[in-house]
Amino acid sequence: PTWNGQNVVHLSDPKLKDKLEFCMGDGKSLVVVGVEDEIDPMLDPVLEKEIIRKGSKMFINVSDKVMDYDPNFRLYFITRLPNPIFSPELQAKTTLIDFTV
Repeated sequence: PTWNGQNVVHLSDPKLKDKLEFCMGDGKSLVVVGVEDEIDPMLDPVLEKEIIRKGSKMFINVSDKVMDYDPNFRLYFITRLPNPIFSPELQAKTTLIDFTV
């Protein structure tokens, strides 16, 4: 599904890897919903921007699969937790924005 032109996927969706590959290769945004305390370790190379350059192309190795990477790609996580407490490692890789009033 899409929301406001963005691709949306649930963290537990079995097609998460496919949608990630599509969005990374096309430079689109991917919104991941249903985030609790932890994020799938499969996403670590993306969060750490472990980019491999071959000529003018860029790639990221995700779960033993080399995927195209476009620098316009954005990854957003949405949680319904009122006061999320993430591990220090995850906090170092992400930026937390609290929209509660």
